[in-house]
Amino acid sequence: MATVDGADERYSSLQRIGEAVGFYGAIAVLVAVSFFPVVWILLTSLKQPATIAQFPVEYVPDPVTLENYRTAFEQAPFARYLFNSFVVAGSTAIIDVVLGAMAGYALSRLEFRGKLPILLFILVSAMLPYIGRLIPLFQLFRSSGLLNSYLGLILPYAAFQLPFAVWIFQAYFKELPDSLEEAALMDGLSHLGILFRIILPVSAPAMATTAIIVFVYAWNEFLFALTFMTQDEMRTITVGIALYQGQYTFPWGTISAATFVSIVPLVLFILFFQRKIVRGLTAGIGK
Repeated sequence: MATVDGADERYSSLQRIGEAVGFYGAIAVLVAVSFFPVVWILLTSLKQPATIAQFPVEYVPDPVTLENYRTAFEQAPFARYLFNSFVVAGSTAIIDVVLGAMAGYALSRLEFRGKLPILLFILVSAMLPYIGRLIPLFQLFRSSGLLNSYLGLILPYAAFQLPFAVWIFQAYFKELPDSLEEAALMDGLSHLGILFRIILPVSAPAMATTAIIVFVYAWNEFLFALTFMTQDEMRTITVGIALYQGQYTFPWGTISAATFVSIVPLVLFILFFQRKIVRGLTAGIGK
C-alpha cells in the first residue's frame, strides 16, 4: 500500500513538473516570437548597407556600425518627428485620463437616469471604423485651419480612445469601497473634489493603464497623421519613417535605425508600468 502511495506521489510530482515546464516553455516561445522583430530590427540597424541584403543571411553584424543612426538623424528632421510624436501622444494621454476619469466616476459612482444607454453608446462609438471618419474630419479641419497643427491630431486621437478610457475607469472605480466617498461627503467635499482628492490618488493602476495604452495608440497611429500633417516639420515619427527614401533602393538600414529609436520609449514605458497595466486591465473581472 505504501509503495502504491509513493508511486502516486511521484507521478503527481512528475505531472506538476511537466505542467510547469509546458507552461513556462509556452511563455518562453511567446516572448521569443514577440521580441524577434525587435531584435531583427536592432541587428539590421547595426549592419552596413552592403551586408543587409546579402545571401546567405548574416545574422550578427560584422563589423558593427552606427552609420545608419547618423543617417537617420541627418537625412530628415528625425528629432523633430520624435518631438511631434511626444507632444501629440502625451497630450492625448493626459486628456483621456482626465476626461475618462470624470466620466468613469459619474458612470460608476453616481445614480442618474439614462446611465445604461450612455454606457452602450460609448461602447458602440468605440466600434466605428476610423476610415469612415477620415474624410469628414479632413474637411472639417481644413475649413477650421487645424491641418498641420497639433490639435489636428490630438482632438481625434483623444476622441477615438476616450470610450476605452471611460470603460477602464468605470470598471476600476466600481471596485473601490463606498466608505471613501461617505466620509468625504460628510466633510463637505463635492463629487469633483472627491474624484481628484480621494479617488484618483488610489487609482494609479487605472491611470497608468489608460495613459500607456492611449499613448501607444497615438504614437503608432499612421493614417490620420499622414493625412492631416502634410508639412515635413509637423510629421510624426511613423509618417517620417515611412517617407525615408533612397534613389534606387529602400534604405533598410536607416529605416531600421529610425524604427528602433522610435520603439525604445514605448518599451521602457510598458516595462516600467507593466504591473499597474495588468491590474488596471483586469479591474472588475471579479464582478
